[in-house]
Amino acid sequence: MEIINPLDTAALHQQYLDTGYVIIRDLLREEVAEGAYEALKNQVPWELHYREMSTGRVGVIDPEHLEGLTQREIKRLLPPMATLKDNDFSFAYCRYTIPSKLENASPDAQILTEIYRYFNSPEYLKLMSEITGDDSGREVSTWASRYDRNHHLSVHMDESPGQERIAAHVLGLSKNWKQDWGGNFAFCDDEGEPSLVVPPQLNTLVMFKVPRLHLVTQVESFAGDSRYSLFGWYKGKQEYFSS
Repeated sequence: MEIINPLDTAALHQQYLDTGYVIIRDLLREEVAEGAYEALKNQVPWELHYREMSTGRVGVIDPEHLEGLTQREIKRLLPPMATLKDNDFSFAYCRYTIPSKLENASPDAQILTEIYRYFNSPEYLKLMSEITGDDSGREVSTWASRYDRNHHLSVHMDESPGQERIAAHVLGLSKNWKQDWGGNFAFCDDEGEPSLVVPPQLNTLVMFKVPRLHLVTQVESFAGDSRYSLFGWYKGKQEYFSS
């Protein structure tokens, strides 16, 4: 199966050198992007990952318990971004760990594993090295995310020295997203204010050199859908992917 469309790696490398990031529209082949969207929307057992409002403790709610919670119960756990102090780090979003082996994936969500495996193929790792100019990458770690109403990811840098992160990647897989629903990916200036905003779109990859300040703005309480993406890092340490 062909996963991605052809890339002009020379032009992307120059953009990455000039700005520290690239935005690639229509990365995946159309049928692959559509299949991934359908799997994320209808076939994936999600966990809720969050940082508790009262204690700062990181919490995880498994799929079985998440289905039994009301929106009011979930909202009590989540700190609205507007209440955060300058140095607070907060997040709330649903996550799915994509199996790296097809035999461990559910039949209706195997397309996500196909993408994950391709992201860790010699061909794709070579593309990442050509775009970033760094050939020390050994893995493209990848998870799926779903941001529902009031979910967010506050300003942070993506620093994790032990993982040898080279570049972060966020592949948008949302459809028919309305501008006033929030959930935007944004690079931030030194004051933590958004400086370049990328709204949720189907099949648009944002890849950027780390560390770099960025966030995902809060999804508004009236949003009519969830925000879907694949995210992770091109990194020098092979840690999660197993062939």
